[in-house]
Amino acid sequence: MTCTYFFEELQLPGLGTGMLLYGKAELVANDERYPDEFRVENIQIGDKWLPRAPRDGGGTFEQMLYAAIEKVLYDEKTVHGREAALEWADFVSGEAPVVPMFKRRSGLDALVRGASI
Repeated sequence: MTCTYFFEELQLPGLGTGMLLYGKAELVANDERYPDEFRVENIQIGDKWLPRAPRDGGGTFEQMLYAAIEKVLYDEKTVHGREAALEWADFVSGEAPVVPMFKRRSGLDALVRGASI
């Protein structure tokens, strides 16, 4: 089970509005026995996927940024932490709204069916 959480204007503790991040995080089930708990699998800022931070800390700037964003998403005291938890809960319960990728236009189905792929 994977859910994508899109974030805008995510702030890192201590930086305030000095750095606003826009991107997405892939949330997956932490353990099949506890489906209401998620873990952050991947984080993308713009078009760049950030590498996971090493367990012992440190690493590159991108890895430290990953760890800082991950920490915000796990903290339900933050706006994005609450939103990620709510989005995951909706996803697990099946109540997540369907978001169409494309707006339907008249004649689109005929074009798609007639396309040679």
